[in-house]
Amino acid sequence: MATLTTTTTTVTSMMINSKTNNNNNDHYSSFEYTPFFSQLMFASLAISASTSSCFQYDNFQWYLWVIMFTHLVAGSIVASVLIRPSFYNGNRKKAQQLLHLPPPDYSGEWRIDERRDGLGTPKTELGVDFEEVEFPCGSIRMAGNATLRGWFIPGNNNDKQEQVDKELCIVVCHGGGRDRRQHLRHVPHLRRHYGASVFLFDKQEHGLSDGKQRGIGWFSYEGSDVYAACKYMKVRYGFKRVVAMGTSFGAAGVLVACGTYDEAGRHQVIDGIIAENPPHSRYRFVRDLCHMHGANLCLPHVLREWIGLFTYFCLLCLRGGPINPSDAIHKIAPRPLLITHGEKDSIVPISHGMDLFEAAQHPKDHLWVPDCEHTHVFDVDPSGWKEKTRTLLDAVMQSDGGRPHVL
Repeated sequence: MATLTTTTTTVTSMMINSKTNNNNNDHYSSFEYTPFFSQLMFASLAISASTSSCFQYDNFQWYLWVIMFTHLVAGSIVASVLIRPSFYNGNRKKAQQLLHLPPPDYSGEWRIDERRDGLGTPKTELGVDFEEVEFPCGSIRMAGNATLRGWFIPGNNNDKQEQVDKELCIVVCHGGGRDRRQHLRHVPHLRRHYGASVFLFDKQEHGLSDGKQRGIGWFSYEGSDVYAACKYMKVRYGFKRVVAMGTSFGAAGVLVACGTYDEAGRHQVIDGIIAENPPHSRYRFVRDLCHMHGANLCLPHVLREWIGLFTYFCLLCLRGGPINPSDAIHKIAPRPLLITHGEKDSIVPISHGMDLFEAAQHPKDHLWVPDCEHTHVFDVDPSGWKEKTRTLLDAVMQSDGGRPHVL
């Protein structure tokens, strides 16, 4: 038993010490995706270390170890699926264009209209010019990742101007497993107001940004990536105001970027937030997913609870400690916040968005859309979404905007 305790303590220390805090310059020195079989190896080593002492106990205690090992294996399987689900659109490998990466499990939710499927570029889909942009990753990056990439689309009044209007830029972050094209359908509306420019970018391990197909961040690098993109637009491009917008894990990223990495005040980077169906926190999201899918498999409640707990533990090993939106939401004010959510969301239950909204301080607004699935708010209720976003942009434009320190 002493051997097992020592092993567990060592692993816990490694997880804690892997994160170094230096004000807002958190980083993971060795932030890697661990394959499924490596997880099983860890579990096997832990169980093997205690085998000799376990045989000295009665059958009940031995059965208890077997049950714990079984749950750990189940948690490892679930964690691997959550990090690299079937719809995960990994890094490009040798592809040089997103057109070579059609999104898996595409069901048309990116479609712009009957003629345009939303899988092209701003030029092919919307007829607007754009600029390919590369910028450094933020403070949290997976090993080997250095560069993020995106499309900068000038404001609606600037297509034929040499000088871009610097009043407003909207930085948009896609959901887990997707890429920048997920939000092409939003661009025409966003550019219609105040001549806003739009910056669509890929997170680490997604699209054309650096990565080795190691999967979704799960509340690790998302906020850092969003903050890096927003700061690049405000400092390097010189925009007076920057609004961060995201969906699903992208929504978690914009909330964390604003509430954790940024500080409200005269040097703030982010001046407003639009978050669609944001997950509340890592443990709650994992637990809800295990219960929803476990219930479909007729698993008993206590078994779903245990699988959720062990899945969360495996994610700690794979992704380090989470940076949760629930810990950042109260630090966003006085910057305006809009949270939207579909009431029939089968991935991130609407209770996540509602609880985040309740925890946020004013100014804040929300849009709960009936009969709406995950990431489909704009598709189901375009008029409601446009009205709410226009109100938020009005509020942002009435502010002076922050002046951050240089990069």
